[in-house]
Formats: sequence, C-alpha cells, structure tokens
Amino acid sequence: MADPINLEYFQGLEKSIQGCASCEQLQQLTTETFSSLTATLTTMQAQLTALQPLLALLSAPGANPAALATWITDFITGVLTPQLKPVLNLPIQIAAITSQMSSLASAINAKAAEFESCTIPIPTIPPTP
Repeated sequence: MADPINLEYFQGLEKSIQGCASCEQLQQLTTETFSSLTATLTTMQAQLTALQPLLALLSAPGANPAALATWITDFITGVLTPQLKPVLNLPIQIAAITSQMSSLASAINAKAAEFESCTIPIPTIPPTP
C-alpha cells in the first residue's frame, strides 16, 4: 500500500531545516511550515467531521425486510461508497501528518540548539478527533 501522505515532502522539509544558516531562517521556515500543515490538518478534519453522517451509512441496517435491505445495500455500494472512498483515507493521513509534524518539531529543536541563543517556539499541533 502506498503511503497515505507524500513522505518526500516531509523529508524535504527536514533537509530545509538542516540547511538553515541562522536562527531567523529557522524561525521563518518553522512559521511557514507549521502554518501550512496546520491549515491542511484543519481542513481535513473539517471534511471528516462534515462527512461523519454519510460515513455511518456505509453499513446497512440489519433487521429490515429483504427488499429494503437490498435497496440500502445497492445504495451504499453504488452511490455512497464511490463518493466517500477518497475520504476513508483521511484519518490515516491526519495521523501521518501529525506524526511528521512532531518529527519536524524535534528536528527544529535540534537545529535551534546549534545556534547561540536560539529558541524557536513550535506551534501547537492540532488535536486529532
């Protein structure tokens, strides 16, 4: 299975962190990176929250008459599943991005330690639902 996110992007960010030549450059990269990633996570989490009622319909109810059960199953497999399939990967992507953000924070702290009197405040990683 392919990674749920583009790990090369995060590896590139870590290389950018390692390549910072000053505390100011590291601060700017930190601000830009975490701002962008936080916005992405917030959007993904909002999409997931908005679609929760539809995601619940992916399982047919158990004790209905046969015709209704068949209709519901056809509706789920023919309509809902194709529409929601891309969204089913969001929780995995959210967890992976959150994990990568934690790794980036560690890399930023390690790089900041290389500069005299350099403290980089790491923005809070959004909580996962």
